[in-house]
Amino acid sequence: MTPPILLTGFQPMNDDAVDPTAILMDRLAGEPGVAAALLPPVYDACGDAFVALLNEHRPLAALCFAASARSDSVQIERLAWNRDESEQADAAGSIRLDQPILADGPTAYGSTLPLPRVMRELAMAGVPVTFSDFAGGFLGNHLFYRARHAIDRANLDVPMGFFHMPLLPGQAQAVPGRRGMGLERQELAVRTLATMLRRALVPTA
Repeated sequence: MTPPILLTGFQPMNDDAVDPTAILMDRLAGEPGVAAALLPPVYDACGDAFVALLNEHRPLAALCFAASARSDSVQIERLAWNRDESEQADAAGSIRLDQPILADGPTAYGSTLPLPRVMRELAMAGVPVTFSDFAGGFLGNHLFYRARHAIDRANLDVPMGFFHMPLLPGQAQAVPGRRGMGLERQELAVRTLATMLRRALVPTA
């Protein structure tokens, strides 16, 4: 059996919160050719959970997603930085300021996806998309760094990339200057990425 494309989103921060990536993973769960999973919104634990999924599924590729209020476009993150730096607390109440993710790790890891093709495929699908070289200092960047580190240290041939997804329109109303992006278009983005990778990695797919 051909290994799946691993997709991850984040669980909501609390019972009252909405995380678009959690809804997306729920929609994609059980789809052929993918393994969709939710990660805890907690430093360290999200990286540990990703490593467990990596070992369980041995995927063809991995695509990780987190929500962000910084843009109304899908942000293709190019770099994961070895730094936790956010005044926002994770779901366990932890705040990290100017703290390395791994004391002996490299300064940064790059996405190993074919980024020009990723940009082109999303744009052709009608999804607003942009590049970013700073994935922030919170859970998304933490996960991106831990995921790339795990794949690199295990010498796995698993293309991996991280994306920030916009808020939903209802959420974006609370953020000045933001419109958000509807769930259907966000789902189209995830499906486009998974299909592109499967076709690239499994020629008969």
